[in-house]
Amino acid sequence: MLILAASGGTGFAQDLFPAKPRYLEPVHLRILGSRPYENLTDIQVSMEGTTIVVSVQSKICNDLCNSFFPWEVELGRFPTGTYSVRIVKGEHVSTVQFTVAPPNNPYLLLDYTGMWWLPSESGWGISIFRGPTNILFAVWFVYDEAGNPTWYTLQAQGGGPSYSGPIYRTKGPYFGGPFDPFKVEISVVGTGEMHFYTIDSASFSYVADGVRDVKYITRQLIE
Repeated sequence: MLILAASGGTGFAQDLFPAKPRYLEPVHLRILGSRPYENLTDIQVSMEGTTIVVSVQSKICNDLCNSFFPWEVELGRFPTGTYSVRIVKGEHVSTVQFTVAPPNNPYLLLDYTGMWWLPSESGWGISIFRGPTNILFAVWFVYDEAGNPTWYTLQAQGGGPSYSGPIYRTKGPYFGGPFDPFKVEISVVGTGEMHFYTIDSASFSYVADGVRDVKYITRQLIE
């Protein structure tokens, strides 16, 4: 986290995180009003070359307002390079820089994160998150033989477009009652492999709870 200095008594306390973002990792700016009677009303973000301009507007409240509750804005996901963030609030301006290093794996140039499904088999799907260290975590929601919702997770690693790892089934206490950590059960029930052909198409082969199959899935577009 990179702390930006407040711009005097009428400025804002700000922090930028992460301070050293990785390739295409979301970069956020958090802004907190510095006076108890000043309220943030609007934030506009634009980009001029490699400079990100954050324009802040505020107003004076008649009584204590939410100036001590931070506003958070995602500045974006950035390729390799050095960028400046200029925060403008009236006459007060503060600037900070951050640098995005190149990825250590060329396949990190592609982002597979999102919802995936088989359009001809609606009702089940896979939520995939691929982190900046090339670890893939997928939540697979299906139904068992009795039609009950069943959830699995695939925690996989890969050296390219293919990722493989164990499949887990997790059980726990009823969500409507008190949480009892001793009722949480995590079991390895098989293995799975994701192979991505394009940014929007993949195959998912698995053995889970004695069931073996291959599904050819596509990214689900959410408008």
